[in-house]
Amino acid sequence: MWRWIANALLFDVAWPLCVIVARPWVVVPFTLANLFIHLVFVANLRREPLWLGAVFLFGVGVDSVLFHLDILQNRNDSSWPPIWLICLWLNFAMTLRYSLVFLQRNLWFAVLLGGFFGPFSYYSGAFLNGTVELGQPLWQSLMILSLLWALMLPAFSYLARTINPAQP
Repeated sequence: MWRWIANALLFDVAWPLCVIVARPWVVVPFTLANLFIHLVFVANLRREPLWLGAVFLFGVGVDSVLFHLDILQNRNDSSWPPIWLICLWLNFAMTLRYSLVFLQRNLWFAVLLGGFFGPFSYYSGAFLNGTVELGQPLWQSLMILSLLWALMLPAFSYLARTINPAQP
């Protein structure tokens, strides 16, 4: 049980650190330290690096597409996700088999949570960080993010359950 609590607490530090502080010299070392702690103390190492790599690459790929389609916009005139958002994906990937394990048992709940909290996370992150904006019209970007996350979160949860289920 302590693994799930430690995992949740580390993500509770990672999200605001990545979004609000957002400095690469802070965010990258924290993410690497979190990855080390996760792999050494929290995770069942069986397939975990492959799992984390797959979710991370998929998420960064999806965000890259969103930036190229101007659904997400970088105020630095880059069409790529900023480092803090890339690090956030790796921190998020670490939660799917541990602190978010409950979603593996109820995929419809994952649809609802993804559909609401996915766009909420981007909206609040954009508001707090200031370097990323949601494309206009805002309602359209939020709807796209909602649909995307209503599909992605249950898909991640299903794959986590199928590939190598974590036992709470």
